[in-house]
Amino acid sequence: MKKIKGYLYILPSFIGFMILYVLPLIWGIKYSFSRSGFDNTFVAFNNYAEVINNEAFRLAFLNTSIFMVIAIPLIIILSFILALIIFETKPPKILMLFIIIPMAIPSASVAGFFRKVFGTGYNNLLDSEYAMIAVILIFIWKNTGYNLIIYIVSLTQMDKSLIESAEINGASYIQKLKYIIIPLLTPSTVFVGIITIINSFKVFRDVYILQGSYPNPNIYMLQHFMNNKFRDLQYEKLTSAAYIFAIVIFIFTYIIFIIDKKHYKRIGEN
Repeated sequence: MKKIKGYLYILPSFIGFMILYVLPLIWGIKYSFSRSGFDNTFVAFNNYAEVINNEAFRLAFLNTSIFMVIAIPLIIILSFILALIIFETKPPKILMLFIIIPMAIPSASVAGFFRKVFGTGYNNLLDSEYAMIAVILIFIWKNTGYNLIIYIVSLTQMDKSLIESAEINGASYIQKLKYIIIPLLTPSTVFVGIITIINSFKVFRDVYILQGSYPNPNIYMLQHFMNNKFRDLQYEKLTSAAYIFAIVIFIFTYIIFIIDKKHYKRIGEN
């Protein structure tokens, strides 16, 4: 009974996960190989080919990739630096509150504020070719706090004896950072990276509130493409686009895990 009790606690979440995630995932695969959402005729990879050759999808895929390639490393580095500064200097807790509080602000309020900042006046950034800068700034401003918490917790749980030994042996702060702190925080960085990838998809809400279903082409994201296909009842195109991008994200995440595994093995050997 003791062994079974643990599984009973997670059973409600497991059932919800199966109903809300796994079953739609399987059903979506069926749609992606069908002629349409209302015609189950098997068409093999025709939908995938049409999506890949679709100019709107290519634009959305390119913009989403550019956003992720720039925003994800940038927010990870910024979160780490801020966490390190807070850990070393011990500033007033009110400062940390200001960094974390954007997490709790509704997307509508965030979009309204940034529309005033970037979307009005002579220098309208949202309607220019540099609109992606505004989207990246919104993402960083809203999500840095979450990563910051993870890094601060990881810093406080580090083995202090390693740092003290390095200080006794005359190691500089840069050496401690390079050979002790960063290697010890690698598992946290991998976790932060995965969470940041997940949160990066949520930036669509802010962009959608800012400029609707058809925004500036420079910030037309993959979620716009899928949302528009859903509105037009083109479920076969929606699911095909979703799985194409999901495969790319899976490969990227798998590479992160491989790097983490090799790093962990190297640290263990040393």
